Amino acid sequence: MIKLALTTALAAAAFSASAYAAQWNVTEANKAGIKRAQGTWTVATEGDKVSGKSEMQLDNGSVLTYKLEGELTGGVYTLKLVDRTDSKKNCVWTGKPVEGAHNVYMGEAVCDGEKIVIRGGQN
Repeated sequence: MIKLALTTALAAAAFSASAYAAQWNVTEANKAGIKRAQGTWTVATEGDKVSGKSEMQLDNGSVLTYKLEGELTGGVYTLKLVDRTDSKKNCVWTGKPVEGAHNVYMGEAVCDGEKIVIRGGQN
């Protein structure tokens, strides 16, 4: 019985120390505001470290995927959008909280030679 209680306590401690993953609804748009892609991010945070993945659909129906790597500092996300399956390279998104909206972040992703606007909200 003591072994079972100890095992349960250790499992609970390990779970609470693990990364928290949240599902986000995300839209990418060009600077003119025309939607380019919509989909989801699965975002895991552990301390100030952030990782995750995207599953998006481009406006032409093609699938867009990439990985997320970065940090959350002072309520601001700074994420590298790694291994994008479109032509965009070296993209870094800075997402700040949207005033008056709970768990919604918006900002520019600067890629080689181009900027896109990304808005994402946690479910």
